[in-house]
Amino acid sequence: MSEEKTSPGIPPGSWPVPLGLPLYVSVEQAAKLAGIGRDIMYEYVRSRADPIPQMRVGRSKTLIRTSAIPEYMRRRETA
Repeated sequence: MSEEKTSPGIPPGSWPVPLGLPLYVSVEQAAKLAGIGRDIMYEYVRSRADPIPQMRVGRSKTLIRTSAIPEYMRRRETA
């Protein structure tokens, strides 16, 4: 029997986004992942009451945390 080695750090299966997706995406990419229009995603970015988790890179680039998209969209649903 071979003993499987584990590396220190993030445990397997706990990474916050599915494999193949980056940690952060552009607003346009976030809109595609969420299945909504780009203009609506920009409204979520600019929302003062409940903005989607984001970070600014430089003066004009906004990145959205990929793992935050599903939960944010659930919060935006109307019952």
